[in-house]
Amino acid sequence: MEERIALVIASRVQYMDLDIRSIVVPVDIKGYILLEVGNPAHLYEAIKGLRHVKRKKPLLMKREEAIKLAQPVVEVPELEPGMVVQIIGGPFRGMRGRVVSVNESKGEVNLVLLESDIDLVLTLPLEYVRPAEES
Repeated sequence: MEERIALVIASRVQYMDLDIRSIVVPVDIKGYILLEVGNPAHLYEAIKGLRHVKRKKPLLMKREEAIKLAQPVVEVPELEPGMVVQIIGGPFRGMRGRVVSVNESKGEVNLVLLESDIDLVLTLPLEYVRPAEES
């Protein structure tokens, strides 16, 4: 529902040339749409007459709070050197590798591809890998 309303607001912003800079639909928070506006009067024009908009008065928040709400929470798997992992993102998606090292401060993992004939060490973001299922 929130996605549809955000699309309607986006089309109104484009059609009416309103000063609304961004529209964000947080995944974890149902029933909310975040709008970054330059002119509050344009916000009222964008939501005027929408059936499912309950709160007509905007709730003001700081940019840092909005960024926290808009960023998805990524679960980082527990990895140790020597573990076999499945690559689930990026150009090597679907391949398997063995963990060489984990740098949690940078959010990266170094691994060696198992399907490669040569020892190719890759550095991937932690969210691109998950522990492989034992078979």
